[in-house]
Amino acid sequence: MFTNRYKSHHDASRDLKKKYTVEEDGGEYLSAVLPMPAESRRVIYLHVPFCNKVCSFCPFHRPDELSRRDYHNYLIAKMHEVRDYPYMKAPIDAVNFGGGTPTSLAPAQMRAVLAALHESFTIAPGAEISVETSATELSDEMIEVLREGGVNRLSIGIQTFDDATRKLLGRRGSGAFAASRVAAAIRAGITNTSVDLIYNTPGESDEVLDRDLDTIAALDVAGISLYSLMLHEKTPLYRRLDDATKEAMQNMERERALFDRIFDRLAPHGYRMLELTKLVKDGRDRYDYMEIRHSGGSCIALGHGAGGNIENYFYHNSHTVANISDEIRICSRGRVLRPEYRVLDSLIYALQKGTAHLSPYSERLRIDLPRLFEKKLSAFADAGYLTFTGDLVILTRSGVFFGNNIISELIEKIVQAKETF
Repeated sequence: MFTNRYKSHHDASRDLKKKYTVEEDGGEYLSAVLPMPAESRRVIYLHVPFCNKVCSFCPFHRPDELSRRDYHNYLIAKMHEVRDYPYMKAPIDAVNFGGGTPTSLAPAQMRAVLAALHESFTIAPGAEISVETSATELSDEMIEVLREGGVNRLSIGIQTFDDATRKLLGRRGSGAFAASRVAAAIRAGITNTSVDLIYNTPGESDEVLDRDLDTIAALDVAGISLYSLMLHEKTPLYRRLDDATKEAMQNMERERALFDRIFDRLAPHGYRMLELTKLVKDGRDRYDYMEIRHSGGSCIALGHGAGGNIENYFYHNSHTVANISDEIRICSRGRVLRPEYRVLDSLIYALQKGTAHLSPYSERLRIDLPRLFEKKLSAFADAGYLTFTGDLVILTRSGVFFGNNIISELIEKIVQAKETF
């Protein structure tokens, strides 16, 4: 049924914001929101736009636009700009440091940022405080700084433990060293430590993937995020590969075989699907940041390149873009969206978890989703992608593989139906 596989959750919601933008001034909207208590649960996202080493497959790197040496002060200043609004006073339920590589900052900088975070906001007891990192930045000193600062979740960008593939992808250090840093973090008490795995790399054999999976199982990580390698034309890796290798990587049957291998070999070790591209073990990794953000929550964005939303105002920070005003100290690069957008975002996230009841979303969108989806769901069921009974949709293994394609087509049906109202 599908000749091309969507590999990213972004493919399932591409251009959705444009369709749900309303002609409302962001400053006027926020002037009514910020003086009031928050209506939704909230998370904080802090963006660190630096990397010590640029991966050969990464299409997102830009030359540093800000001083890394002073970036902690920049982040702290941004906290101080927003912390006094009444909207910011309720407890924060999750925090995520992303990038770039947040641990490309020095340990002393991370210590200062974490201290300012706790001083500026009330962090809910037991809140998930998560940091994305590479193995090479995860020194013993950095681990201690993170642990003392309340960090209780790590997402380590391993990509692979295979030395030859690490070199090809531009990762620093050996696979054995990377594994030792994962073990060190867990040993230090950050037991909610997950790793990223990239599969379908150039010339990847079953044996190479099996060794990666065996290492992951032996480390007993809390979760694994798995991504099929996406080739982008303007990257060093793309330019390095010959046409035959690129063509082999587009073989969907091979990609599917590797995908199934990951699920099958990790299942006996207790790993179960949390999302289309995420497996977890023992419930240690709840991924609260994503759960809250994409289940109707709001995301306070801090730092250059950070994106978030304050209720229905969605914005993307840039140090080159001014705040809305001296009174509304939120980036002016943003738009107000109809409330339906956040409902659709919640539905997308529910489907990405593989099992979803449609009735709650039918009520909120004022549209009979089982009826609207009937033909699509029947076709997907006939193809072996899902089962549905009443309002309950459950993706099969094949449906998980093509999950973003399926979600994209269902969401498009909603958008089309709404446009005819």
